[in-house]
Amino acid sequence: MLPIDWNVAIRYAGLVKIAEGVAPNADYGPNEVNLIRASGYQFVQALYGDDLATDIDPHAGDIVSFGFLGISISPNREIVAAIRGTDTILEWIHDASFLMVPSAIPGAHGFTEDGFTAVYRSLRIARANGSISARDSIKSYLGNGAAAAVTVCGHSLGGALATLLTLDVGLNTSCRTPTAYTYASPRTGDHQFAASYNAAIPSSYRIENREDLVPKLPPILPLPYEHVNTKYELIPPPHRINPTIPCMHHLTTYLWLMAQQAGATGYPLDADCVFTVAPSI
Repeated sequence: MLPIDWNVAIRYAGLVKIAEGVAPNADYGPNEVNLIRASGYQFVQALYGDDLATDIDPHAGDIVSFGFLGISISPNREIVAAIRGTDTILEWIHDASFLMVPSAIPGAHGFTEDGFTAVYRSLRIARANGSISARDSIKSYLGNGAAAAVTVCGHSLGGALATLLTLDVGLNTSCRTPTAYTYASPRTGDHQFAASYNAAIPSSYRIENREDLVPKLPPILPLPYEHVNTKYELIPPPHRINPTIPCMHHLTTYLWLMAQQAGATGYPLDADCVFTVAPSI
């Protein structure tokens, strides 16, 4: 198991946080571009896709912003893909049937969750259907020498999409050693898919809050869902975080928990997630 540098994990989570701050129907503006630059990257492209459909709300035709591609300002020529989660993940928890479809990644075995796979197939660099895919865009930057290394990071649904994208890059581009940082990722596929991923992607950091429900889904029965490597568990201290499903899942909570590990400051919990004791009567 690779040791984890929590400060590095926080840095990539910060990029995902920037992506999370862009409204689904909005574009990246000067503020986001400056935040990305302050994090050490030059913004190059936004990532769009079809929102996760659920039985509660099919989101038919909704094209949303999922994140961005950036290239490091330092000479190491790293391209990073930062992918946010979505509010529909909480709907998915309640109503998903967790059906499987054959893996969409050429060269990968097994099956993946149908909703995540549909979103991944749509992940592209422009709102228009038929635009260049996220993988092929990364492939072009590798091919023209602008980038030599690839890191993919994502939270929640974005963690599942990051898992798929990392494997796609590792199997189908010139970068055979991409790195993944995922936060609160659900299980993405079955045991055969996980085996394909684990064999191809040794540098994989799957960060999970023990009290978060999302990483416990889809369940391992009746279908053989299995997490990819490698889990790094965060354990909330007692009486610090409100024990609700959203609070345990928020990216700000993950940043706060990682900051406790790193001895870092400046990552407060959301105000409504700070544990409070009801006054006694």
